[in-house]
Amino acid sequence: MRQASNKTRRNRFNLTADAELVERVRAEKGCLSTLLEVSMRSFLKQKELERWREENRPSFESYNAMIERSGLLSDDIGLL
Repeated sequence: MRQASNKTRRNRFNLTADAELVERVRAEKGCLSTLLEVSMRSFLKQKELERWREENRPSFESYNAMIERSGLLSDDIGLL
């Protein structure tokens, strides 16, 4: 897992989690802070991807419509 650099500003806060999960992670010598950060980064990356797809949906739809009307640009050439 990626470790935070020493220059990263850290925030302390309280949270609640399933006690059994916390115990199991600790039993495996897992670092709760690192797991939380990895999970948060993954969550944010997924949200950014969803937002990008939604913002670019009109372009995708326009391109797909053009392909349906005219075919692929390479259709006349054959395999590239």
